[in-house]
Amino acid sequence: MKLVTFSPPEQGRRVGAIVDDHVIDLLALSGDDPAFATMVGLLAAGPSSLGWATNLCAEFAAPVSTGLGRDRTNETGPWYPLSSVSLAAPIPRPAKNVFCVGLNYRSHVEQNAIALGQPIEIPTIPLFFSKPVTAVIGPGDAVVYDPRLTNKLDFEVELAVVIGKQGTWIAPEDVYEHIFGFTIVNDVSARDLQWRTSQFFYGKGLDSYCPMGPAIVTKDEMPLLAEVQLELRVNGELRQSEPAGNMLFPPELAIAELSKGITLEPGDVISLGTPGGCGYQSVPPRFLRPGDVIECRAGPIGALQNHVVDVTGDGPSNKSEVRQ
Repeated sequence: MKLVTFSPPEQGRRVGAIVDDHVIDLLALSGDDPAFATMVGLLAAGPSSLGWATNLCAEFAAPVSTGLGRDRTNETGPWYPLSSVSLAAPIPRPAKNVFCVGLNYRSHVEQNAIALGQPIEIPTIPLFFSKPVTAVIGPGDAVVYDPRLTNKLDFEVELAVVIGKQGTWIAPEDVYEHIFGFTIVNDVSARDLQWRTSQFFYGKGLDSYCPMGPAIVTKDEMPLLAEVQLELRVNGELRQSEPAGNMLFPPELAIAELSKGITLEPGDVISLGTPGGCGYQSVPPRFLRPGDVIECRAGPIGALQNHVVDVTGDGPSNKSEVRQ
């Protein structure tokens, strides 16, 4: 199942599921059940609510000729053409900071060392940092370029897991019992701010530095990570491309380590690192500029697209002005 947080025309945010080219309004079809009021609420409600939503999606997708499907051309109902709705981040405001894993691909480790003139050292334990919830934005939202703070704005496409079951000290073999699904995070980074101290938080945590979405794909519908290709394009040009299966610390290892003494809860998001190909790793470096359009993809999750806007007013100020 592919779940989204969306806004129908002239309405507030709802929790929905994408079936074909439509979004089903799960809150409306549930009779305004509070469990479907937010994505975190749906995750916390457990398997019964998820099972109901799964069955509803199957019914909606069934051909009308079977007697089970919905006639979307002749029947009005709480569903909308995907093109008519606005998508937010699947979890617009997580309860906690977004957890992130750094240096989790050999290609990124090697290119990072070369770019910074450092020896190549492959990590033996995951490197964790976080992004504040105020950094989270959704598909189509603007990534802020602020020349008062940075002129080295960079991108990182990442696969992220969404926790669905609370746990701590989770054994590697039990990790997938705690995973609800997967989404995409763009780990936007101001490299000059990131490198001025040993801490990543500020350079990676400014407002708009955590684009997320466009959807959460439940774990049962995700391919093996070796079959999930991470891709990032800037203005249509491919900059990053590598299978997610190349992680040094796949979800079972990263989450097992993170949960040692930290309780993970439904709705927590853990971004699993980026492959090589970041802007600062190019020769010469190629950083983001106002007007750039960034598109991230990962398997069946879809495309997370954002544009860069100069907060001082010198760059494009809305979606219609973005260079396509």
